[in-house]
Amino acid sequence: PSGEDEWTGVKRYIESGKGFVMAHFAIGAFEEWDEFVDLVGRVWNPEMRGHDPYGPFEVHVPRKEHPIVESMADFQTVGELYTCLGGTAEIDVLCEAQSKVDHTLHPMAFVVPGSKGRVFQCTMGHDVKALRSEGTRELYRRATAWAAGLPPSE
Repeated sequence: PSGEDEWTGVKRYIESGKGFVMAHFAIGAFEEWDEFVDLVGRVWNPEMRGHDPYGPFEVHVPRKEHPIVESMADFQTVGELYTCLGGTAEIDVLCEAQSKVDHTLHPMAFVVPGSKGRVFQCTMGHDVKALRSEGTRELYRRATAWAAGLPPSE
């Protein structure tokens, strides 16, 4: 487990206005640090069902006004559709998908609007096959540019 120095460093980094991109199982990082969920919006909740079985699923882009997803179309990807995100911080859902198991919409990518930093989190990207999805690649490219303070669509 990480210690106070690492936690303080991550918190200071985000609160200084820097960009922070979390990919796939990064939601399970720092589980022992209670403040982590407040910084990043949602984390892995081991008391919930983890994810759908590995396979293809449709990703819906519900609101296209955020610079990361502006003009992005819905897309197909493959992976583990996570259904286990816990947390109560306000998030802006940029992408969502419907579970084939519980038939509920779950956030696949989001930003944390109340953060002092540019926090982006995406649960997609389980493996190389998942990252070969054009939509998933484009989403990560745009989000990384946005987190770095660059225009995401260029």
